[in-house]
Amino acid sequence: MNFKATIIILDYMKALQTVANVDSLLAQKTDFNFKIIIIDNSCDKKNAEILSQLKKFNNVNVKINSENLGYSKAYNNVKGEIEGEYVLIVNPDILWKEKKSLARMINYMDKNRDIGILGPKQINPDGRASLTARFFPKFYLQVARRTFLGNLPILNKKIECGRMFCFDYDKIQDVDWLQSSCVVVQKKLWDKIRGFCEDYFLFMADTEICFQAWKSNYRVVYFPEVKVFADGKRLSAGGFKKFFKSWVLRQHVKDSLKYRAKHFFNKIRY
Repeated sequence: MNFKATIIILDYMKALQTVANVDSLLAQKTDFNFKIIIIDNSCDKKNAEILSQLKKFNNVNVKINSENLGYSKAYNNVKGEIEGEYVLIVNPDILWKEKKSLARMINYMDKNRDIGILGPKQINPDGRASLTARFFPKFYLQVARRTFLGNLPILNKKIECGRMFCFDYDKIQDVDWLQSSCVVVQKKLWDKIRGFCEDYFLFMADTEICFQAWKSNYRVVYFPEVKVFADGKRLSAGGFKKFFKSWVLRQHVKDSLKYRAKHFFNKIRY
């Protein structure tokens, strides 16, 4: 079977949501074939058993990791199984409620070959658009918004700008980077930059891949003509006090520092 795209879902303790995600994907109406790869980083027997139900579908592969490989490495470990012209990175909680969403994303990429990465509008449970489009991050603003410094008027305004609160989420447009909760990546680009950068364990890999897309003369485009639905939960959410209790938040800071060190003098213009 010839596949147009490969969809990869990396799961960590969200097996039931992953199953619902796959069910909604298999109900998509397309004129092309696609395959789905499920990667389980949970190291949990019950979670793995639930995901194993998906093996009954011919175009779904389930990979159960014996250890948590982190975000980037887990995706890169299945690079030999990716087929087609496009790679879709999809979070477990995404639901495809509109039957032609996948087809419309792929068709738009087909018509606009200069796009390296495309992301749809993502709707939270409260009906509002998730803030998936961002400017390239500034570390001091990431720190400020989790501390009392974020209340200072001059910094508060910059934080809101950096998180793109004023962004028009109803307009197709180029953006610095997109959260990888649901994105389409040209496989030519994916292969060129060798997937996600493994310098990052959990965060900033999506920022990095978008940086590399622009550097490789591909566009990164927000595409609200398609809507997907998600649970609205963010792993990195939390303030200064949570930093000392949360391994995830501390990892976010570590990965952010790595990104800042790597790109301290780099700027992308488009």
